[in-house]
Amino acid sequence: MLSWDEFDKEDGEVAAKPAAAGQAAAAGIDKLDSAGGAAALEARAVTTADSAAVIRAKAALDDLDIAEGLAELEGSAARVAVDEKRMINCRADLNQLVPFKYDWAWQKYLDGCANHWMPQEVNMTADIALWKSPEGLTDDERRIVMRNLGFFSTADSLVANNLALAVYRLITNPECRQYIQSQAYEEAIHTHAY
Repeated sequence: MLSWDEFDKEDGEVAAKPAAAGQAAAAGIDKLDSAGGAAALEARAVTTADSAAVIRAKAALDDLDIAEGLAELEGSAARVAVDEKRMINCRADLNQLVPFKYDWAWQKYLDGCANHWMPQEVNMTADIALWKSPEGLTDDERRIVMRNLGFFSTADSLVANNLALAVYRLITNPECRQYIQSQAYEEAIHTHAY
């Protein structure tokens, strides 16, 4: 398991001698906001109980460039205009559903949610009795039922996988993705039912 004593060491490398304990922990703090500055200083303060590796780790925090991460966070935090919510290659993410660009996709999602059912909710007692009865179905009828169940079970599994693994990654609009996710779930329920 990786520990603070070996965070910067290659496998088998021995820890170096302790660095000077008086390293300035305040360098680079101006990159942090004022609310977190005091906590950052406290976390970076070197104590006598710190090992050489911990001292080096705390010193490395002073050289940490957070500009790239901040730019990425700020870029994704901005509101996205409806015109930027293209169906493919849009800049929005799933957390910003509104305003909708494709109302039809949102309506399909809502309709799909209202259509929810589970296989155990369907009473199959009469079907089971018919299947078990020697006079219920002929051998040819049983064969047709079994082949259809096998076909649809495989087909609905393929549809669910295609939606989740192929289509979803290409469709980037949030409301369209909501619908794709609900449709993939419905296909999983169909497979469960078979």
